[in-house]
Amino acid sequence: MSARRFRYRALDAAGVTIADTLMAETRADALRRLAGEKKTVLELTEVGAQGPGPARTSSEGAVLVLRQLAVMTKAGVDLLEAIEIIASSLPEKTIADALRAAAVSLRQGDRLAKALEQNAPFYPPYVYALVRAGEASGRLPLVLEEAARQMTFEKRVARDIQNALTYPAFLVLSGLASVGFLFYVVVPKFADMLRNARADVGGLSGAVLDAGVFFHDNALLVLGIIAAIVGLLAAFAATVQGRRTLAAIGHATPGLRRLLITRQRAAWSRIMALALAAGVDILEATNLASQSLPEGKIKADASAAIPMLRAGRPVDEAFLKSNTLAPVDASLVRAGQRSGALGEMFRAVADRNDEDMRDAMKRFTLVLEPAAIALVAGFVGLIVLGLVSALASIYDVVG
Repeated sequence: MSARRFRYRALDAAGVTIADTLMAETRADALRRLAGEKKTVLELTEVGAQGPGPARTSSEGAVLVLRQLAVMTKAGVDLLEAIEIIASSLPEKTIADALRAAAVSLRQGDRLAKALEQNAPFYPPYVYALVRAGEASGRLPLVLEEAARQMTFEKRVARDIQNALTYPAFLVLSGLASVGFLFYVVVPKFADMLRNARADVGGLSGAVLDAGVFFHDNALLVLGIIAAIVGLLAAFAATVQGRRTLAAIGHATPGLRRLLITRQRAAWSRIMALALAAGVDILEATNLASQSLPEGKIKADASAAIPMLRAGRPVDEAFLKSNTLAPVDASLVRAGQRSGALGEMFRAVADRNDEDMRDAMKRFTLVLEPAAIALVAGFVGLIVLGLVSALASIYDVVG
């Protein structure tokens, strides 16, 4: 059962009224927790209990919290005080409430990683693990700053991919709208004309005319079926099996395969570099980095390297044998292992794969745009060819 946030008003042992929030699995758990703190509960309500679902938070706000925490802790500000200051200055209420709940957990003796994980669930999983490692190693400001940088990098990459796909998607949607217009308006008129001329059509012309008439008579049904199919596909894509299927399709698609592999290798290498810089050992860092990846080939390859590392294999050999790294990247890791600069070499691997990813994105876009145009032109061309063939049959009847 996931934790829920409750807002309470209570009297402490000194009789002072306190208003704050806490996280608990049930209302009864929240009451027991407050009773254990010797607080007399006056009011207890679940935050967002009447809403449609958990509120969304902006990635910019989440990154801003990490950056401000890094600056304040580096300047020597007490962690609890820093969180309260940030919460009071944030314009986004959802994140501010989460930080206030995290402050309550800190007052109860929880570490920052646990407090964030329980009360601020909008961060990627690797952020909590990195914060936990930073607290253990005494490098919390550095880890917070690097985690914010990694989240910014991931958002920038996602935005670049979305921008690259915007124009091809526009072409496809415009083409579908054009095809729908032809089927709904133009083709049925041709069908009536041919019916009045008593022309006998078949083959491609007959198929186009039948499809147009059916779409015109059942437009709402067809659009409803299409919307249902899209909804089912979206729901399937949100499942673990769906993500695995999409990843398998992506890795089997020429052009897209290299884009996905280089992007995931870059993200994986950066998490490795961050974890090693935070003082995490190589086994835990590998597990952390692999868990941050989406379902697919690279995650499976990275996880397959863990048993090899446990068996005492060299780092570069384990990642090369499991296909987690390319040979050129493995050579960089080998040099870093020998020189004691393993974290820096993983960062260099991430930078190299980042450059390869951008090159792969440009190539994929150059291919995708003409392919989208060809697809739309092909559909429209088939319809036009069918209508022209139908007109030819009219001339045969008239002649």
